[in-house]
Amino acid sequence: MEILVTYSSGYGSTKEVAEKVAKVLSQEETFNITTNSIDQISNIDNYDAIIIGSSVRADLPLANVRDFLARERHILPQKKVAFFAVCLAATCIDGREEIKREFINPLFEKYPEIHLLQSEAFGGKIDFAKMNPVMQEITKTVLKRKGLPSEDNIDTRDWEFIESWTKMLIEDIKDN
Repeated sequence: MEILVTYSSGYGSTKEVAEKVAKVLSQEETFNITTNSIDQISNIDNYDAIIIGSSVRADLPLANVRDFLARERHILPQKKVAFFAVCLAATCIDGREEIKREFINPLFEKYPEIHLLQSEAFGGKIDFAKMNPVMQEITKTVLKRKGLPSEDNIDTRDWEFIESWTKMLIEDIKDN
């Protein structure tokens, strides 16, 4: 089974999550995994399943993910599709549910023909050294407004949760 894990990552955190998802998926012997940035994907015809990951910025999944869904909306209904978002606010069950309710669900409501096997939100990471000074200040302001720490680098990703979600996804891909 051909599976694409594609992602959009502003500073690398979502890419790292996508790589972890791909690594867990590759443990299934019948899966052939391709991992690539969403900007590098030009044709999804040969894939049986597509796992899409996006960081959340300015309260939205990244624009190139939204563009990908719009561009591929006629092919994706024929595929097994899963989606994950990476966001600092997704550090607990309430935060994950909020990200799904506020960002993932509205995104896919635009494309009701696409059936999601699963969707999930994972904690994120901020490395202020990778940001220019303007983005640092914007990010710190947003973090403060949301009541999150804003002074040091932050990593709220739960690798065990990401792995367990991916293992459940394997079963859904095989069963559907």
